[in-house]
Amino acid sequence: MEKRVLIARWLGSDTQPIPIYAEASVSSARQRVREIGQRLNLSKEVVETTALIASELAHNQLSHAKQGYFAVKAVERQGAKGIEVVAADLGPGIQRPGSAIRDEISIERRSLGAGLAAVCRIADEVEFDNRLSEGACVVARKFETPAAPRCCETAIMGRPYPGEVISGDDGVFFQYESTFVAAVSDGLGHGPEARKASNRAIEALSQKQQMDLDQIVIGLNADLAGTRGCAMSIVRFNKAEGAIECVSVGDVQSHIYNLRNAHFFTPTPLVLGAGQFQKQRLRVEKATVEPGSVLVMFTDGLKSRTNLKGQLEVLRQPPIAIAEHLLENNSRPDDDVLVLVARFPQMTQWP
Repeated sequence: MEKRVLIARWLGSDTQPIPIYAEASVSSARQRVREIGQRLNLSKEVVETTALIASELAHNQLSHAKQGYFAVKAVERQGAKGIEVVAADLGPGIQRPGSAIRDEISIERRSLGAGLAAVCRIADEVEFDNRLSEGACVVARKFETPAAPRCCETAIMGRPYPGEVISGDDGVFFQYESTFVAAVSDGLGHGPEARKASNRAIEALSQKQQMDLDQIVIGLNADLAGTRGCAMSIVRFNKAEGAIECVSVGDVQSHIYNLRNAHFFTPTPLVLGAGQFQKQRLRVEKATVEPGSVLVMFTDGLKSRTNLKGQLEVLRQPPIAIAEHLLENNSRPDDDVLVLVARFPQMTQWP
């Protein structure tokens, strides 16, 4: 059930997904791209490039997950029209995403390009949500003309407790033209019951994300009554102010890194859903975000002293590669773990 919740979240309620189970399904995905491109009156170059992206992602699903779901959406950002494709599956996840996007994995391919490496090269934007043993979602966008940059380039990567197939951790992010909201949640313990708590927190957040952060947490505490409870960190970035605010409850961490410094947000020692708590105990912090900074959020499946300050060779990598690095080098062997990484645009100044 938890895996199906992920699929529904990834695809959204406003799409008509195409099941990917054979080569004919790949052709259907390409045709859906062409239909939407024609409806938007996009150039042939943009449409066929997006069709190639669709082919690469769908073939990846057949090769590694055996099947999946594919959705195509029309998108527009400040007058720039484009196409968004979503490839979601319930497979084993992408074991080595950093190598895959650099095309360092040698496999037999039936695709026209080079899998994820080709997608990252020719798409304007790519986002990853990669859950080992649970599934993966790749979102790619192509625009007719240069679009205003997103608030963040973002990726999620997680894995369950060793020997289990469902993680007790969850995470999500929401992108808008002027704001960015992200969260990680850690259900107490591990496995399906822990996931019910962390998933309920994420789903409730999606309905409350416009509220003040302290009010969100108070509401989530009530929503999680009757569950195991969970720890959670929530951030909201305001592009106009160039500032981020954060509230963390329990043993979850949020860090901001730039070339020179780092800021570690301080969590409040509470558990959501474990009873009433006083609003005045909540600590909501605010920090300035320099262009090009990297946000790292993670559950307690990473070691408590995890710190990327000064590790520029890591921080300069794509977000999914940073997340993979943290899981490989900083995860604890006795817990599930989830990491969310977001890179802010390289701009001389915020609007």
